[in-house]
Amino acid sequence: MPNKILIVHLGALGDLLLSRPALLAIRMRFPQAEMDFLGYPHLTSLIKWEMRIRHTYNIEYSKENEKFWYNYDLFIFFARKNYPAWEKVLTFAPSIFVKTIPPPEVNLPVFQFQLQQLHKQGFEIPSEFPSLSLPPAEISLNICPDFLIHPGSGSSSKNWPPAYFAEVIQAFSQCNPGLIIGPADRKVAEEILSFLGNKKIILLEQLSLLTLAAIISKVRVFLGNDSGISHLAAALGVPSFVIFGPTNANIWKPWGREVRTFIPKVSCAPCSDEERRNCLERICLKSIKPKEVIKKLKNWLQ
Repeated sequence: MPNKILIVHLGALGDLLLSRPALLAIRMRFPQAEMDFLGYPHLTSLIKWEMRIRHTYNIEYSKENEKFWYNYDLFIFFARKNYPAWEKVLTFAPSIFVKTIPPPEVNLPVFQFQLQQLHKQGFEIPSEFPSLSLPPAEISLNICPDFLIHPGSGSSSKNWPPAYFAEVIQAFSQCNPGLIIGPADRKVAEEILSFLGNKKIILLEQLSLLTLAAIISKVRVFLGNDSGISHLAAALGVPSFVIFGPTNANIWKPWGREVRTFIPKVSCAPCSDEERRNCLERICLKSIKPKEVIKKLKNWLQ
């Protein structure tokens, strides 16, 4: 059994949380091992508590300190492909490579595809979904929202129209709605607020990821696009309603206890990355009407 393990994961927030089932399987396999993580420290802070990660390093540190790689008995790489730059590192200790994204011919959810690879190598698979465990955090809000919305994502091509979000917020104005405004969400949020006029809404902005996660964990229901924050809500065990447009919901659906997706009924969706970049109409997202979303949310809340 290895004593010191380095896990390498350079994915974004959603990618990291989709790898959470596989990461939990690794911790189950090596319960006593010291584990370090090479990735993005602000993201790794979310899983550091439950994974019992000792140290987190960024990629710049590993480049500047070659001897860093000599400290481990086992490397576990999560990536889309095995990069040539890692070949020298692989001579220092045994390694496990987990391909993060299934090939086009494999229509499996990302988290299931990763678990399948580990299962073939003898790893025990988590039998049920555990909500993401966070360290204690102070929340300095007078009122926590009951209904939380995140209108952004890593790409504007995945964002539901601001007017549609505003219509949903108006329908649930009595549920203490809250709006998450990330660094890239300001323009979208301003559009939504202009549609809302004087309607009261709790604005959540300039928060650390851990603080935001602590707030999300207390809400009654969440609505968002195919985004990292939607994956976070699902990971926290919050009932999550996620709107998909150009991306494949079967592959990118969050891992959670209660996740419901809205999928466009148009022939062009899902589409390729190139088609998505060249599309200006966003027919797929516009085809999912606010009335449909409102109806599903009301049915659930009742």
